[in-house]
Amino acid sequence: MKFFIPLILLLSIAGSAYGKKQPFIWVDDQDYEPYIYFNSNMQVAGIFHEIMTAVFAKMDIPLSYQLYPWSRAQKLITIGRADGMITIPTKERLAYLVASDPIIQVGMKVHYNKSNTKRANIAKVSSLKELHSFVLIDYQGDGWAESNLRDYNVMWAPNYTSAVMMIAANRGDIFLDDPISIKYHIKKQIELNSVLGDKLLLIEQGEHVIFSAPHCLMISKESTYLSILKEFNAALQAIKDNGEYDKIISKYIN
Repeated sequence: MKFFIPLILLLSIAGSAYGKKQPFIWVDDQDYEPYIYFNSNMQVAGIFHEIMTAVFAKMDIPLSYQLYPWSRAQKLITIGRADGMITIPTKERLAYLVASDPIIQVGMKVHYNKSNTKRANIAKVSSLKELHSFVLIDYQGDGWAESNLRDYNVMWAPNYTSAVMMIAANRGDIFLDDPISIKYHIKKQIELNSVLGDKLLLIEQGEHVIFSAPHCLMISKESTYLSILKEFNAALQAIKDNGEYDKIISKYIN
């Protein structure tokens, strides 16, 4: 029998400069490489982690990170146990959250197993409506998929890693995903277990960007930090202007 113990990590940026300010509590997904995840030392890592650290330091606001399975992280926002999370704004989320400027804009493409007999047609898919002809794979807690793919034939994996492994095993036709994320994930999984390479390297991507998804800092309308959005946007733009943002992104893409 396996026992699954929730992985929770709370790291606080603290110092005399922050005085007695209460930290902004940011919750996020523990399994969304290269954007946010636990590294091999069980420390928070990823593109979002580095950007948020840089931006909050510039604002002189203490920041705490808590990573959970994605569905759990979202629940903590809804019950008022956290201030914000980074995700795609959806109509449902905007009912109780307010979005910052995009932290990153990702282009979503179809991903499929090259042994799939439908691969020629899958590779040419260029719009969401064309996905009705296929069996899709996505993961529980993906709010965008749950909102926009509810009328499609979807096999729901328990998490992101499982979704990738399902498409690698040809258990479904399409996983709609960000190429940066899935390529990074495939590379990492093969480094951990080279035997998986035979299956993971069967994953290919389509020709077209199906939609572009902004990932924003979403702050609860009940948070005492709701008023910092304008300051956050300015600090985010500042690290883009001084080159720090590009250096963070290139560390993971390269």
